[in-house]
Amino acid sequence: MDRALKMVYYDDAKVERDIFAQLSLALRHFRGVGMPRDEVATRKILDQIHRQSRAFAAICYGFMRSKGIGVAEDLGEGDQWYREAAYWFREEALGGEGISANNLGYLYAKGLGVPENSETAAGWFEQAAENGSVSALYNLGVCYLNGWGVPQDDELAVDFLRRASDANDPSAASVLAYLYLEGRGVKRDPSKSFEYNLRAARAGSVEAASALGYALGVGLGAERNIAESISWFEMAANEGDTYAQANLAMYFCHSPDLKLFNRGWTMLMNACDQGDISAKYQMTQILIFGVAHREPDYAAALDLAMDLAELGHPGGYHLIGVMYEHGLGVPVDMSRAASWYERAARKGSSNGQAALGRLYAIGIGVDQDNIMAYYWLRMSAPSSNSQAYREMEAVRARMKDGDRKKADRYVNDNPAPRRGSFGLKSLEKDVFKTGKRSV
Repeated sequence: MDRALKMVYYDDAKVERDIFAQLSLALRHFRGVGMPRDEVATRKILDQIHRQSRAFAAICYGFMRSKGIGVAEDLGEGDQWYREAAYWFREEALGGEGISANNLGYLYAKGLGVPENSETAAGWFEQAAENGSVSALYNLGVCYLNGWGVPQDDELAVDFLRRASDANDPSAASVLAYLYLEGRGVKRDPSKSFEYNLRAARAGSVEAASALGYALGVGLGAERNIAESISWFEMAANEGDTYAQANLAMYFCHSPDLKLFNRGWTMLMNACDQGDISAKYQMTQILIFGVAHREPDYAAALDLAMDLAELGHPGGYHLIGVMYEHGLGVPVDMSRAASWYERAARKGSSNGQAALGRLYAIGIGVDQDNIMAYYWLRMSAPSSNSQAYREMEAVRARMKDGDRKKADRYVNDNPAPRRGSFGLKSLEKDVFKTGKRSV
């Protein structure tokens, strides 16, 4: 099951906390992943969870044992503690406690201390929702979105998520933001997506704060605002969000200030060493295009881009296409460029879609085709002031009425490529550009 599901508790201020998001943050503090190593911060998080109840204490011990936090790693003993947590959650759930029923469903979804069973998990989420658990409404929405233990149903997923969001669940608002951006279960609306992300971020969603940084950086659903973009990225980065850290580092790397550049470059290097795919993507862009304090290195860039491509990252496909189109470290080869752009486009990369549409519009690397040009440019969902939008409008203007109708039918019959099952932390965020350089 995907990690988008959540188990919750309420802290001393009665604020809902996602327990495994908090435990993962404690682990990052303990290992120094994406942030300085800080055992005091680790201990503070674990202590807060431990004192909630016997069930939560058992979850805490299970995680510590499974990950080797302050104790020897022992998966078997970790699972024993998860079994104890399941016992206490079950006792409380049978007594009508909605949160405990939700958390027991989570354990079945993940197979922690109990056999993994998506149908059983969904059943406990339903019971939890009936007993007033807002988190269970969210979890049911995610289940229907992915068809986990229930029939896949986007519209029913949206209904559950809206009910949770209306009850001030930030995770539900964050998912609705994603759905409005993708046009899944709802009509695509980037501005509505931005509104839901803003609601979620203000309520404490790290994922939404990172998404706002991206949206404000590229002008998606709101006017482009670099200062606000940096502010939201910093908020998410301080909570250990590696995507936000990678993009924040990208801003710093484009600064003419050498100190800021060095700070950003160090952040990127550290994130790359930890295997963060967003950081590798950003590093590849710098190595291709260069910045004030770093010359291009095409050989290193191609190696990194190929690594990204092997991982199935759409940005890697797109950047390889860029290198072949412009002869950056490789011979100019428009057919190869078009092939890489198409792979990126079909993986949902907006930059790949825009690049492929442009090639169809001018007939280089592919046969000239206004309908395919319009389709891919439109799939890139360009903002109204972007180059891709102007190219899309130019293609449509030169079409005859019959071709415009064919293009509209093709768009309706071929919706934008999806990116697989939904998961908050596994969303593939496409190319982030600071505006300093574009190709």
